[in-house]
Amino acid sequence: MKNLMAAIEAKLMPLAGRMAQQRHLGAIRDAYISFMPFIIVGSILLVISSFPSTAYQQFMASIFGEGWSATIEIPFNAIFSTMAVFISFLVAYRLAERYDIDKMSAGILSLSCFLILTPFAKTQEIGNLIPMEWLGSKGLFVAMLGAITSTELFAWMLSRNWVIRMPDGVPPAVQKSFAALIPSLLILVIALAIRVLFARTDYHTIHQFVYEVLATPIRHFGTSYVGALFTCFSITSLWSVGINSGSMVNGILRPFWMENQMENLTATQAGLLPPHVVTEQFYDMIWMGGAGATLSLVIAMLLFARSQHIKNVSRLAAGSSIFNINEPVLFGLPVIMNPIMLIPFNLVPLVLVTVQYITMSIGWVATTTGVYIPWTLPPVLSGFIVTGHLSGAVIQLINLLIGAIIYLPFLKVVDKQYRANETPEISATTKPATE
Repeated sequence: MKNLMAAIEAKLMPLAGRMAQQRHLGAIRDAYISFMPFIIVGSILLVISSFPSTAYQQFMASIFGEGWSATIEIPFNAIFSTMAVFISFLVAYRLAERYDIDKMSAGILSLSCFLILTPFAKTQEIGNLIPMEWLGSKGLFVAMLGAITSTELFAWMLSRNWVIRMPDGVPPAVQKSFAALIPSLLILVIALAIRVLFARTDYHTIHQFVYEVLATPIRHFGTSYVGALFTCFSITSLWSVGINSGSMVNGILRPFWMENQMENLTATQAGLLPPHVVTEQFYDMIWMGGAGATLSLVIAMLLFARSQHIKNVSRLAAGSSIFNINEPVLFGLPVIMNPIMLIPFNLVPLVLVTVQYITMSIGWVATTTGVYIPWTLPPVLSGFIVTGHLSGAVIQLINLLIGAIIYLPFLKVVDKQYRANETPEISATTKPATE
């Protein structure tokens, strides 16, 4: 086992370190983190408008009128229907931070390219307009790829001084704007050429090409049962050697989850059953206590541990584990780099994914509605909110029990080891004074 852990550490740590430092993945991750508060706010408003209770809906309608839910969903629709626009700006902004170049110009340039690549429509009544189809989750891939490409070109041109130099004494803001003039012109012309070229193909737009050729196949695998298992194992295996992998893996996969989530939200608004099982909230229901579903472990520790060390760790970890923060138990027990505890740490999430996926697929448990929640929301409550149904809370309780049962035999081995080390110390402190 020690040789296996050494091999895993030797192979995974360098790879994970390079992925964590990779500027493009980091920019995408930071962009979504920046946008997350607005997504959560929009989701809260959706929960308020569509809370699954007939009495509640009638009560709200009696106070605010029959159309109250449509009114309160306006901010939600504004945020989610134009998500790709914000992500286009934010990814370029965050990537420009890493190159230490003009962040605002990079963000505006990326957004301009995105709008150039997005097809327009024309009506007699309104004139030119931009259809919402590609401004939301379906346009995220082009938004991210365009942001990365435009910012890379922008940085490359600036590094080669393809800029207009201003005299000394000109304000810095003016200098930056003129420095961006030539690169912006060239990059916008490239974006226009791409739009014209794709208009001559069967796809008509780069949005349609990227969506059909790249995004859809990857999304189908990433949000399948096998993809869900692979996602969970990626997170726990990296955590096994001490790498905080949740935000890294989520940052890569979140764009693929997003469209499933949006389709679930649309179905929920229309009063239909959400069509997709695997969304980001599906994993929120699994990670009870944090990576490895360690709240189950903490419960087992509180109920069955006999060694003083594990009892103390369980008491310290209980409060934070309720809010899905598990560093105290990961490093206090420890779980990290512990060959015995790493077996259930990696196994439990795979079992819970299987149980939850099957029960949702056959209709025993409600699928997630797509509503966003803060990751610190306690289990059971989180299951009820993200599914809008009591079955979401029930499956989390069942999963907690399953996880505790799997963790328990391994915990007993570790507990026995600690007790063996603690017994001589306890005996020494309880010897009679005459000895």
